Amino acid sequence: MFDKNTLIAFFLIALIMIFMPYYQKQYLEKEPLPAERRQTGTSSTELAGSERSTETPVYIPPMTEKTLTPTLSGEEKKLVFSTKSFFLTLSNLGGGTITQFRFKDYTTYNDKYVRLLKDDASGNLGLEFPITSHENLSFNEIPFYSDLFEKYSNLDTVTISAPLEFLLTLKTEDDKVIERAFTLYPEGYIFDLHVTLKNFQNLVPDMTYTINWYDGFDFSERNIQDDLNYSYVYSKVGSEQINLQLKDKPQSIRTDGDARWIAVRSKYFLASVVATSKDGLRTDIEGWKTKTDRFFNASLFMRLPSEHIHEDSFRIIVAPLDEEYLANLGYGHEHVMNWGWRLIKPISIGILRLLKFMRGFISNYGVVLLIFSFLIKLILYPLTHKSYESMKKMQELQPLMTELREKHSKNPQALNQETMKLYKEYGVNPLGGCLPMVLQMPLLYALFIVFRTTIELRGASFVWWIKDLSSPDFIFTLPFSIPLYGNSVAVLPIIMALTMILQQKMTGASQANQQQKMMMWFMPIFFLLIFNNFPSGLNLYYTLFNLLTIIQQKYFINPSVHAKLSIQKEKTGKQKNK
Repeated sequence: MFDKNTLIAFFLIALIMIFMPYYQKQYLEKEPLPAERRQTGTSSTELAGSERSTETPVYIPPMTEKTLTPTLSGEEKKLVFSTKSFFLTLSNLGGGTITQFRFKDYTTYNDKYVRLLKDDASGNLGLEFPITSHENLSFNEIPFYSDLFEKYSNLDTVTISAPLEFLLTLKTEDDKVIERAFTLYPEGYIFDLHVTLKNFQNLVPDMTYTINWYDGFDFSERNIQDDLNYSYVYSKVGSEQINLQLKDKPQSIRTDGDARWIAVRSKYFLASVVATSKDGLRTDIEGWKTKTDRFFNASLFMRLPSEHIHEDSFRIIVAPLDEEYLANLGYGHEHVMNWGWRLIKPISIGILRLLKFMRGFISNYGVVLLIFSFLIKLILYPLTHKSYESMKKMQELQPLMTELREKHSKNPQALNQETMKLYKEYGVNPLGGCLPMVLQMPLLYALFIVFRTTIELRGASFVWWIKDLSSPDFIFTLPFSIPLYGNSVAVLPIIMALTMILQQKMTGASQANQQQKMMMWFMPIFFLLIFNNFPSGLNLYYTLFNLLTIIQQKYFINPSVHAKLSIQKEKTGKQKNK
């Protein structure tokens, strides 16, 4: 099995495995489950139908271009809006800024709802007027008035059973008015914002205003570093999507043109502001990260024509990175997902869609992976059969190869000619064991991407200790760290390494020379070190694939090879006797 070509194949596999995490890195809660009503607040109220509020404006002192953070006597009030999919906490500061967002369908590793934002989040979805390149006229600290907010106590929960529209209003003494109308829906991960500005045409010099997302996401995954590696800020201008991956130093990108949307993301979740009524003027995105935190800002600049009344509409998307859901929205957010190189992308998407299709009939994703492994084995059967048959033939021919090397030890040219003749007589292709293995690499890499980055497998359990197919199946932590391996012990990579050893013993590698015996142990140990931190779904697939290969070798390949070689040896012997 361990001829030169096989070692080349393993070397290529090793290179891909080593650089997979680096490629992903480059191109890529502790709160109890809330009830539908808060114990300290008034009872939740279910609002059916659409309702437009008629609020009485709040008056504040006149603002000037130098007024950056105007104040107003009054208190902040927050309401929690509950849909079938999420809890959205809106503050009346800034006319409806998002201070928290919790997903009902997704939990953390300790079974708490995923909280998207940090505890001190503020200003998300806020509205500002640029005064200079470094100064903004901000309303994020000013309470807006709303009839709906007046009906409830602070942090009451409002359950959405039908589309609900409500208005938050701010009016100044010099008759400037800001109206922000929200429309929330009972299903899905979207809601709408409609902004109306009155008498602001002479306030700011460059005639623009911004809608902003100011706060980085909280961590939702057990492995913080893995979550950090998928921290991005995006903007869509014209047909171009601008990607900014967070690094350890601040970065920023300003893009002028027909601004469509801005977005921020973590490993599994995304928030985006989409201009739906008309395109914006430009976008600003920036961000950075440390070893323990991340920060990103995104601003969508909108035109402010010299008109008495100006209106814009926005769609707000706060959603899991579900490729199908995002694609159906029609804004192009599915392209923020990393599917690998151009060659790999269609394979990755195809695998995910097949797994989701099978999931429609089988409730356990682990069982789906077992069946998927069996199907892939059947599809690749001719390829793998040829590969392992070629390697087995090479093993069986080793005694004859040794005779040739001894016979022509001083004549390399004659040795080469006799070797090629021997290959031809016994129908052996020296590349047969290498090429098929290399051709399987795109599939293996695509599986790695699917198991590591798709939210469908996040938190999907199999049996016993395998609680999350998108994460390693660690069972305990060592008091020290091993290079490549880490300090946590996963079970499936150990089983996978044992299957590799058994597979090699069946090919006769244990009776080979000392160098080949060393390689028989080296490759499983190397794979054990590398795969220890890979998703358990990938390890489950690869382990079962090895087990199926062992069955294939024992009952199909080995008998076939022995029979063919026996016939060929008998034929060759008769020809020599003649």
